[in-house]
Amino acid sequence: MNQYFKIGITVLLLIGVFCAACGGGSKSGSTYTLPQAQKDTDTENQELNRKIIQETFSSNASVDYLIGPGDLLDIKVLEAPDLDTEARVNTKNMISFPLLGTVEVGGLNALEAEERIKEQLTENYMQDPHVVVSIKEFKSQRVAVIGSVKAPGTYELLGKGSLLDAIALAGGLNPDASEIAYVTRKGKQGQQKSVQINLGELLDEGKTELNIPINMGDVIYIPEAGVVYVDGAVIKPGTISLESDMTVSQAITAAGGLAKVAEDSDVSLIRSEQGQVKVTPVDLEQIKEGNSPDIVLEDQDVVVVGKNTIKSFFDAIRLGLFFPPFSVGVQ
Repeated sequence: MNQYFKIGITVLLLIGVFCAACGGGSKSGSTYTLPQAQKDTDTENQELNRKIIQETFSSNASVDYLIGPGDLLDIKVLEAPDLDTEARVNTKNMISFPLLGTVEVGGLNALEAEERIKEQLTENYMQDPHVVVSIKEFKSQRVAVIGSVKAPGTYELLGKGSLLDAIALAGGLNPDASEIAYVTRKGKQGQQKSVQINLGELLDEGKTELNIPINMGDVIYIPEAGVVYVDGAVIKPGTISLESDMTVSQAITAAGGLAKVAEDSDVSLIRSEQGQVKVTPVDLEQIKEGNSPDIVLEDQDVVVVGKNTIKSFFDAIRLGLFFPPFSVGVQ
């Protein structure tokens, strides 16, 4: 009973602090009225953060924690209590266990670790042993939350952790945050994989399958809302604020215009639609001549301007950056 009471008090305190942060402040003789658009944005952000906090404390979704370096495991063999042991996972994802020596358990959940130890005991020592593995101390579940959150940084998720748990640890979303979250994870071969999660669909439409489990080493990125990205052969590549009905050519102009080495017929518009990346070729020459529509941009679009190979070649020579693999001698 005391435990549930403490949890309830903690939730109330957090909600209280959150509400105070949203609505608190000293009163003064003068008042300032936010523009309606800003009011709507702030209200949507506050509602999203409220749902993040609520989902974090009420979710009972089962997420398997993956064992990693530094974790302390409590291992019991029901048929042989003398084999019961506590084992710390080393930096090579191994533990020491009686009879077996070293056992690799990194990247496994508790049930998988039980099965691995059971298999190795069965091979040489016992018949159908019952192994129970529990995680006594969590040390490895560190994740990075960056971008438009209140407290970007690296956090330790104790026990089973989900996407919303990690965002809640970072203080929730900033008012300018997008509803899109990107989770990047290293695969077993070292390749990075990224998945896009729509927080609006997760929280507003109840798609709880989007509240994915977070593994150690994951990076969660929350971009700003209302921006597009212009990269490649432009004067000032980077983030551009998305104005109403901004087009591809206007975004390139906002990025300082085309660089000298740019190929204006080789422009790509990269857009994510329902988790799928769509690449649309754009020809600025045709747009200038009125033969092709100037596409209106959406939030989080990426515009990439290609380079003209010949222009780049002569520009490199002009800058003294090109060294041919041969020398010309004068007879």
